Amino acid sequence: MLDVSPHVLRHTAAVHMAEAGIAIEEIAQFLGHSDPRITASVYARYSPEHLRKVASALEFD
Repeated sequence: MLDVSPHVLRHTAAVHMAEAGIAIEEIAQFLGHSDPRITASVYARYSPEHLRKVASALEFD
């Protein structure tokens, strides 16, 4: 059984928005944060797939 709370849904939504290229400032407004730094540090953690894509940009051929 999955333990899904409103916080988990909120976190997931923020991650999906960030991965879609939505600016942190806009995500912060959507979540009701007055300071986008809160959003960046708490909610906008990127998924392993996103980080893998970023890391691959550093690979040499």
